[in-house]
Parts: sequence; C-alpha cells; structure tokens
Amino acid sequence: MTVRKAINLVRDERRPSRGGGRLSVLSRLKSLDVEEVIGDVPTPELAARMADECHRFLGRLGSPTLRQVALWKMEGYTNAEIAGKLGCATHTVERKLRSIREIWSQDQGGEGDGPGGVGFG
Repeated sequence: MTVRKAINLVRDERRPSRGGGRLSVLSRLKSLDVEEVIGDVPTPELAARMADECHRFLGRLGSPTLRQVALWKMEGYTNAEIAGKLGCATHTVERKLRSIREIWSQDQGGEGDGPGGVGFG
C-alpha cells in the first residue's frame, strides 16, 4: 500500500491541475531509494520510515478531528462520506481539508500536501 501511494504521488503531481510536475514530488522522497519505492513490496526499513513520516504529519495537526479527517481521506473516503461520518456538512469537511493542507504546507516549506502526497481536494 505504501509503495502504491508513492507511485500515485508521482502520477498525481504530474497532472496539469497540480502544476504539471513543476513542484518536485521527488524532493519529498529524496531520502528514499527509488528502487525501494518502485519494488512490489516495501522493505521493512522503507515501511518504517514512511510510517514515521505519516505519524509526524498527523502529529502536526493537533486536533483529533483533523487527524481523523486526514486518515479517512488517505483511506480514500470522499468528502461527502467523511461529512456523513462526522455528522456535518460537506463544506465543513472541505474547510478542515484546507486547514490540513495549510498546516502540512508550512511543514514542507510550501511544497507538499502531506504524507504520500494525498490530494485533499
């Protein structure tokens, strides 16, 4: 799953709506060996580093609700599904996702949108 997220990160960041690859996706993965990321199964070391990075990003959110929204989004839930889980409007979820992007962008010097490059939009 971690490998697929890394591969999807590269694909998604190259989309014209994401800047057509102008932002260096690989800069967020610079400490990773490309062969590790491309392989079928992540090495235990890679999986541990990716998990640590996810924990670091989630820890930056501070709010348990923001952390849960981020996790659900990474798991593939739609904004409407997340709103249903929280019992709130979709607009509220969108506002929370903007907050998450802002916090994570500050953490990455304005270059990223979180662990694995999950698009929160």
